[in-house]
Amino acid sequence: MRVISLSLALAGALLLAGCKDTVRPLSYDKGVYGGKADTKLTPGQLNTLRLRGRHQAR
Repeated sequence: MRVISLSLALAGALLLAGCKDTVRPLSYDKGVYGGKADTKLTPGQLNTLRLRGRHQAR
């Protein structure tokens, strides 16, 4: 009986932990991205992507 009670309490806690109270926009503008801005790639990352692209083009 104790194991069942503990399991139910744990399951309830996990369910409640999954419920976030986040602010969401109520309206969206068509064609406008509302997320975070992308970070710039470093020169090393750009070079790696270029080399990978050249390798695949062969």
